[in-house]
Amino acid sequence: MALDRQSIEKKDFPIGRRGYDPEAVDTHLRDVADEVDGLKRSARQRTETVASTASEQVRAVIAAAEASAGEITRQAEDEAREIRDDASAEAKRTREDANTHAHDYVGRVAEATSALLQRVDAMQGELNTLLDTLRTGAHRVHADLQLLEGNLGELASVAGRPRFEPEPADAVPPPALGDEPLAVEDPDAPHASANGHADDALAERDRLVPDPDGPAAAAAAPASEALSASAASAPADAGDESARLVALDMALSGTPREETDRYLAENFDVADRAALLDEVYATVEG
Repeated sequence: MALDRQSIEKKDFPIGRRGYDPEAVDTHLRDVADEVDGLKRSARQRTETVASTASEQVRAVIAAAEASAGEITRQAEDEAREIRDDASAEAKRTREDANTHAHDYVGRVAEATSALLQRVDAMQGELNTLLDTLRTGAHRVHADLQLLEGNLGELASVAGRPRFEPEPADAVPPPALGDEPLAVEDPDAPHASANGHADDALAERDRLVPDPDGPAAAAAAPASEALSASAASAPADAGDESARLVALDMALSGTPREETDRYLAENFDVADRAALLDEVYATVEG
């Protein structure tokens, strides 16, 4: 049953002959209804107080939460600002370090390049000096070869010159006619005059043509042998110099040693080809 005034004060009770006084019952029910209304009002007031109290607490919690959120946001912003500043400083230091290293590296590269250029210039100077030396040596060898050819020509002319032969007695020209008076031969001495002329011619022949078994021929033999040995050794030295020049030119051109050795073996007669190649390639590589 509902506890409201209409339900409490209803009038549809059955009527009996014996029972309570209707007026007293109505009064009692009216009092009960008044008490129920008072209880309801009290309950309503208490509910409103709890709601207001709860709302105040919620408001306080929300305010505290907002304050905490603001503090957290402020701290996060401060930390983010510090992190950003640290990152900016670190990036600046990294950039400065990179620039310093780059400048150092560029400086080292420039120094190495300068040293390399100086070395190249020095090598170019040495190469020019070597080329000048080679040209001078080639001219000297050419002049020596020309001188050697001249000497060989003289030796050949000396070796091929015929021995002196005296003219026959009958080829002697008659004495020129002058102012001297002609001598009259003694008819008794014709044989003695002819023998005198023949003896004079033989003496002149012996004086101009030496005896091949005599001391003069023995003294001339070593000189001839020395000239022959000089003529034989001169072409050999010229051949070594020519082979050295050819090997040096091939080495400067970058020709391998084996190919240079094969070319010298095919075109030159060199006594010690290995030593010549060692000297030439040591000079070029040094």
